[in-house]
Amino acid sequence: MEETLVSGSVVSVTNESDLNDTYTIEDALLESPVTLERWRVDLYETEEEAVAAAESYSSQLDGNTRLYARAGRNALPMRSEPDSLSNNIVYRLREDEVVKLIGRQSEQTDLEGLVSYWYEALTTTGVRAWVFGYTLSVYDPLDEAVVIDSGPGADPLVELLLNNVWRPIYYLDMIANGAIDLDLFKAEYGLFPDPEHHQLELVLRRHTTIFEYDDIVNVGPRKYLAEGTSLQITFQRNDELSIQYLLDGEQYLLAMQRVPGDVQEYIDAEVERRVVEYDRVLEHGPSFASDNYGELEFLPDSQFTWTGYSRLVPVAIPEGSGATGTVDLGLFLTAELMRSYDGALTFRFSANRAAASFMYTFRNDGIRLVYVPQTDITDRLVQRQSRNPLTLFFSISGP
Repeated sequence: MEETLVSGSVVSVTNESDLNDTYTIEDALLESPVTLERWRVDLYETEEEAVAAAESYSSQLDGNTRLYARAGRNALPMRSEPDSLSNNIVYRLREDEVVKLIGRQSEQTDLEGLVSYWYEALTTTGVRAWVFGYTLSVYDPLDEAVVIDSGPGADPLVELLLNNVWRPIYYLDMIANGAIDLDLFKAEYGLFPDPEHHQLELVLRRHTTIFEYDDIVNVGPRKYLAEGTSLQITFQRNDELSIQYLLDGEQYLLAMQRVPGDVQEYIDAEVERRVVEYDRVLEHGPSFASDNYGELEFLPDSQFTWTGYSRLVPVAIPEGSGATGTVDLGLFLTAELMRSYDGALTFRFSANRAAASFMYTFRNDGIRLVYVPQTDITDRLVQRQSRNPLTLFFSISGP
């Protein structure tokens, strides 16, 4: 029968046995009726429904209904739905166990860096479920030497390491908090694999180095060594790893993650946010004056002049800071503070590079500034308002 009928054939079911859990089928290609286990046959009410199902089956597998797959690792889960986040495992394949493929999703899925199709598969014992194809070798049994889709011959975690860029773990924290520090969040920072040249380039703010390795070898559970270097890699999860290495006699341990999307897009969005925020400041002034705290003018290109601020020396502004500088809009507010303030800014004075930070609120007739001591700022995030805050009010001045 296997030489005359192929998987996906439309046949007639002439008998059914509940006792033996079988169907009897007939077809013009068969010399006589054949009895099959029920799980080998999909039963339909009409021939039209059966033909439509057969066409769908064939199209999902690009017209090849002979495909099988071999599991590339032990305990590979088969799931009731093509979803790895649910508690839906119905069976686990043994390494080298073979399954018949009976369906495939139309698009590949990125499963924490591992990219492949979800296949609907049938085991020799009748288990029918979905299996992720990353560690499957898909082949045509009429020519088993021809592999249609293959999981990597190497360790999938090594493939994951070498096929992704890894960023310092604080990148995801900054993205989640909407508080991107452009001094620390740069497209050039990260661990950049170059498997073609057997190199891993690490670029950080503090230093840059290239690890030229001979091989990436497993030395423990989810732990790897870049042979020929001091670099050790440990996978915490599929999207997070820690690296340990020795450089100039000093030991380093860093946590790194994959960042979804294009890092440069996050940077561009933060630059645009600052431009928009500064434009709002200009629109509300750009010149302000206070009887107690002098005259403050915001200029194009994030420049400012501030004169007559002697009452703020040295509490908020160090002596000798001068009257000019740049405005830095890289501070962020907690959700609670955002309910009371429009934003935060830092005046960086040119004379002595001193910095004075303030939260601000726009008023119809001016701007209110509340001084923020450095002790109330952590990682560019203003954590709190001082109990007795130094508050300044400037009226709009000029034409």
